[in-house]
Amino acid sequence: MDITPEKLKSEMEKESPMVIVDLQEARLYQHNHIPGAINIPMDGFQAEYPALLKDKDLPTVVTGEFDELGKGSKAGEILEAAGYTKVGHIVGGLMAWRNAGYPTESGVES
Repeated sequence: MDITPEKLKSEMEKESPMVIVDLQEARLYQHNHIPGAINIPMDGFQAEYPALLKDKDLPTVVTGEFDELGKGSKAGEILEAAGYTKVGHIVGGLMAWRNAGYPTESGVES
């Protein structure tokens, strides 16, 4: 499911339970990501997501930097095939989020 940055921001402001997955390489994630996002780089996504995304019914939003390569869509497809029920990806990725004027953070999230 496509999610606009505006819709995601609205859900975050409501403090709706969700997980945001940033698909960028670790060094890029450390420089800039959506607040609260966890990092699962696309190159290791298949191996890492099962240990980090335990609740298949929790809304899960995936994003890359630009998503021009469809990384968010690909990760979403992987999750849906594994039985995750509420998966979406940000249209335009992190760049669209920043262009909408929404905050980002840096550093490593635990």
